[in-house]
Parts: sequence; structure tokens; C-alpha cells
Amino acid sequence: MKRILAVLLAVMLLVAVVPATSLAEVKANGGFDNVYHVTTKKDPLLLRSDHSKDAHILARLPKGSAVILLSQKKVKEDKIEWVKVRSIYGLTGWVATADKGRKLIDKKAHAEVVTQNDPLNVRPAPNTKKPAITKIPRGTKRVPILRVDGNWAKVTWNKKTGWASLTYLRWMTW
Repeated sequence: MKRILAVLLAVMLLVAVVPATSLAEVKANGGFDNVYHVTTKKDPLLLRSDHSKDAHILARLPKGSAVILLSQKKVKEDKIEWVKVRSIYGLTGWVATADKGRKLIDKKAHAEVVTQNDPLNVRPAPNTKKPAITKIPRGTKRVPILRVDGNWAKVTWNKKTGWASLTYLRWMTW
């Protein structure tokens, strides 16, 4: 009995600390329209508690991490532009947008297709009323996410832009 309780407790703790990676889960927990990804060369992007180099570091976001731009308003402090973002792990803070003229965040986060067996349908609108304009194979990585609307992500695939269900997409970092 003690062993079962220990296993249950371990599973509960694991679920509590492992971040949600489903785009649908992130959308359900606050929503977003502006999805970006970290474009640092080698060092992680520092997520800070305020728009200052001296502010407390909340997280180190590796290259490729998706972030949600919470405000279009940029704050300039000590010649550095800062924007408020939410990481895919749910942390909210400030990041510098550029360093010595090089962008640190850029449009287009990426996702992986996680369908069970079939390819992912890409439709002309964020609904199932019209047939797919293209299909993305199961397991495909680095599908660009341009925008999110409800439970749909605007994606580009095979030179076609359309909408795919968030249920079958998972954030990617690289």
C-alpha cells in the first residue's frame, strides 16, 4: 500500500512540475495571438522580472523556445528595447528584443505534428467546414506557427498557408 501511495505521489509531483507543451493548453490558460521564438546564437535569452539588465532572472530560455508577446509596447531602458512575454512554461516577464543590432526574438514559433496515425489537415479557415488545402505528415517537426485563434493555429506548409487544429500540435525548441 505504501508503495502505491509513493508512486501516486511521485506521478502527481511530476505532473505538477512538467510544463504544458500542448499549444491548446497554453491557449486555454490565457490565450495569445503573437507567437515568437528565441533566436539567440549560443546563450539562452534571459527572462527577467522587469525591463532592466539588473532585474531578477526568472528563466533562461534556450534558442528556439516559443514565447507569447503580451504587449506590442516596447520599453526602452539603457538603449535596450524590452517587451513583456509569457514563456511556454507559463512564466511572465521581460526580454530584450535585440543585442548589438541582432534580433533575440523573431516571429514564427514552431510545432511538431502529433497526430495518432493520419496526417494533419490544413484548412482554409479555422474550422472543419471546408476540405483540407494540404496535409502535414504525422511526426513532422518545425511547422511554423504564424498565429493562434481559438483552438486553431495558422501554419504554412508546402507553400500554402492555412489553419490546423491545435490539438495535434506540440511546441518545439531546437
